[in-house]
Amino acid sequence: MTDDLDWTDVRYFLETARAGRFSGAARRLGVSHTTVARRVSRLETVMRNRLLEPGEAGLIPTEAGTALIPLAERMELQAAQVLDRLQRPGALTGRVRIGAPDGFGNAVLSRILPGLTRQEPELDIELVPVPAAHKLWNREVDIAISLDRPETGRLVLQKLTDYDLRLYAAPGFLRTLSAPPTRADMERLPMVGYIDELLYTEALDFNRLVHPNARTRYKAATVQAQMRAIEEGVGLGVLPCFMARDSDLVPVLPQVITFARAYWLLCSEADREIARIRRVIDFLRDETRKRTEIFRFDG
Repeated sequence: MTDDLDWTDVRYFLETARAGRFSGAARRLGVSHTTVARRVSRLETVMRNRLLEPGEAGLIPTEAGTALIPLAERMELQAAQVLDRLQRPGALTGRVRIGAPDGFGNAVLSRILPGLTRQEPELDIELVPVPAAHKLWNREVDIAISLDRPETGRLVLQKLTDYDLRLYAAPGFLRTLSAPPTRADMERLPMVGYIDELLYTEALDFNRLVHPNARTRYKAATVQAQMRAIEEGVGLGVLPCFMARDSDLVPVLPQVITFARAYWLLCSEADREIARIRRVIDFLRDETRKRTEIFRFDG
């Protein structure tokens, strides 16, 4: 067995450290988990060090593995830059995975990203829901759209857009009320909102702000599911205006109950140097800003 360092072995180690399992790395790399395990074992032999060990949540880097990760990431970036240089002028290839909240992803990105695939036919675009914590560091996504502005980390941060939210109800639900609702009525009226333990940012805890004693009788993990419940007359709920604007939903007390939030675009500092990721970032920024008016309340 050669003692030469093989970049492929390093890459398989890096993906395993990120995924925490050989099987997870294998899915990302498109190979079998036995191939990943064999490659990592070979790298450990060359390095004369154990690089991964079992932990509570899967495989975790040893001290030697932890020291190797930033060096491996530098190799990864340099490999990506080499590919950028070798591509024919104007052609971008490879995969870019974008993680976004379900509302923004379904209502906005799903409509604009097909335009990018037409402009860049050799670029593979993946749109995935952002989990409770997007993990840029381990490349679960290349670009994240976030509701929170991170205070730390080696990240490139851009504000995509501010957006408005209002309290909405179905016309049929409002017809069941004896009088137009007031803010005080929100204590007794059924509300639709997020599941408390799945609320991954305080910025989405709207019902408590509508009324401190509001009772959320129907809860869903996604804003898309909440909107469907509100349309069915289950109760009132806070929605982004860009989602509700093309529906029959009616804003309730729109000048009294008002919310404004922002979407932030994040990527790692290293990835900013990769041409295909820069291209997607520029596209998302430009196309979102062309649509500024849809994100504001127009009532």
